[in-house]
Amino acid sequence: MMTQYGEITPIRARVPSARQSARRHYGVHPYFTRRPYNVVRAYILRYSKERDRVLDPFGGSGVTAIEAFLENRVGIQSDINPFANFVARGIANLTRGHISAYSEALERVREACERRLQSIEHAGDDELRRLRRTVRLPPNVPLSANSDVRMYYDLFSPRQLVSLALLKDAIDRVPDRYAGRGMLLAWSAALTKLNKTFLSAEGRAESRGGSSVFSIYRYKIAKKPVELPFSRIRRTEATSLTLIYLCSGITGSGTRLGGTSGQGSSSSAATCA
Repeated sequence: MMTQYGEITPIRARVPSARQSARRHYGVHPYFTRRPYNVVRAYILRYSKERDRVLDPFGGSGVTAIEAFLENRVGIQSDINPFANFVARGIANLTRGHISAYSEALERVREACERRLQSIEHAGDDELRRLRRTVRLPPNVPLSANSDVRMYYDLFSPRQLVSLALLKDAIDRVPDRYAGRGMLLAWSAALTKLNKTFLSAEGRAESRGGSSVFSIYRYKIAKKPVELPFSRIRRTEATSLTLIYLCSGITGSGTRLGGTSGQGSSSSAATCA
């Protein structure tokens, strides 16, 4: 028998934000105005029961759908922004791979890139120009009128552009489908710090901070751009290890992201395309 909404006691007490209190999907990839996962979870637990479908038609990076999934609901995610669905689907699909495959993929990328990245870190302008001609780059598209620079390539230093392209090429060569997607999600998270819009947090470690895109919603170039080192692939490694952790930790009844659904037992893994 269906529960009537009038019979549900609303949440009256404040739910304190716990953005950093647990290792969870929340920190895998930055996104705009993300809500605290524990607050979202509190509402899911109050207003639904196991096996219910929980829909978020403005799902962003998937906090609602994935929290529903973790609580044995069927999470349904949709967003007009393809980037949002890329992040949400990427996290949910981690359950379709194997931890050993993620570890092997990380080592494969490291072996392919580490020495070359060390060389690029110390390369001069002439060498960087030569290297730029040897890597695959996306189209150099024009940016929106409120951007500080005109073209896409202008968001990166030559060293960042070449290094990111080198990493992306190595990730594209990962043979395991789901491990490759996990590495691509890690690469995308790294990209948010490895560009000229990265604003380093004042008074903290140089690597602490974020892209202006996620705070002021435009491509604002930092007054003093920080060029974080690629040589040890530290950000990619750390994010990938987080993905490996999540692969073993996300279980639930099902999820539907971007129009693809999966439903099973309470211990089943996500089945998102």
